[in-house]
Amino acid sequence: MTRRLEILANSYLDHIRIAVAAKDRGAPFRDFFDNWNAFRSETDHHRSRGDRPRWFNNPSATKRMAMLESLDFISGGAADILSYARQDPDGYDRLYKVRDTNVRLMVDHAVPIGVMADMLFDSASAVVSDLALADISAHLERWYRLGLVSHAENGRLNAAGLASRMPPDWDRVDPFARYQVAGITAFK
Repeated sequence: MTRRLEILANSYLDHIRIAVAAKDRGAPFRDFFDNWNAFRSETDHHRSRGDRPRWFNNPSATKRMAMLESLDFISGGAADILSYARQDPDGYDRLYKVRDTNVRLMVDHAVPIGVMADMLFDSASAVVSDLALADISAHLERWYRLGLVSHAENGRLNAAGLASRMPPDWDRVDPFARYQVAGITAFK
């Protein structure tokens, strides 16, 4: 990581520290967390050529294969779609272009943004007792994980009431617990 990228990543830790210290639960934590991750990443998958953060809703498997394969969790359904895109890129691209949900991929925060932010505010968790940037960084390094799921699997998360929350009995150990509860198996 270059010094410039390190400074930018740390600036988002500062934004988080200020928001938590001000008890601003409405702060744009998604931007803060995602931009921190983009700038601290060793690869440029989440940055443009000008090093600006870049995020993808409904990413194309043929255009973003390396980025998608680098994510922390890849479901069985998502792996099948990636395999199809590798084996028949033209067929995949035709279906992708017409927005066929059978080839739609979703990049998902394994621990939802709101949950990660709430953990920072939760004094009982003692995650950030004195709001040190190193503590905030350690918190994000522990919990910020990106998963790749199919459109159908994302529907299972929603149906299980886990679109933006962790399971009620979550033990704060497994960042991928939502997927397990929703019956989403890991390929990676």
